[in-house]
Amino acid sequence: MTTLRFLLILALLPSGLSIAQEPKDNPSTKLIFKTEWKGERIALPPDFAPKMKLKGIEEIRFAPGMFKPDSDSFFSYAFVFEVSQDQKLTRDVIHQETLVYYRGLAGSILKRKGKEVDVGKFTFKLEQAKAAKDSPATVNAESVTQYVGKLDWIEPFATAKPQVLHFELQSWSDPKTKKNYLFVCTSPKAIGEKEALWTELRKIRRSFEVKTGD
Repeated sequence: MTTLRFLLILALLPSGLSIAQEPKDNPSTKLIFKTEWKGERIALPPDFAPKMKLKGIEEIRFAPGMFKPDSDSFFSYAFVFEVSQDQKLTRDVIHQETLVYYRGLAGSILKRKGKEVDVGKFTFKLEQAKAAKDSPATVNAESVTQYVGKLDWIEPFATAKPQVLHFELQSWSDPKTKKNYLFVCTSPKAIGEKEALWTELRKIRRSFEVKTGD
């Protein structure tokens, strides 16, 4: 059982809410992360954010210090959304779905801890970058759109305190799988070319690939 799933069980199950559900169908693709970071694969929308409109798969990889506030890699991770080709990943869609995802996550966890928080005050700023950098090697770089973002929210798992998360996001469409993809790297550490954590996140992104199932 992965770390996030275990924490969600502890936080949500006693209240009668279900945890983020695993996909029930046999996946037609394999989302390959070439890293030793642990993670999981869940269905979209997750149970903690049922108002999300995107439907598909989320594959996540957590930095070793993901849930350790004193770690240099606290709340740092990479994930990818895989959705059908008819679900367009426009800037507006990415902005809205990211907000719904994190508002749902924080609201669900903090409520079970007896903490009330106005998730409507969470804000997410999203801007398109001039060009995509460090895209997956197996993806045509010209087809990738890159964004940078900043989320102001309450970190719910370890601190229940305000936190700023920085984002690099890349979206593209794959004609081979007939799917759309959104690859997200995020960390409380400010984005920097020489920052070790961001170097590792980009390395994971560059090596990411999609393989069709048998």
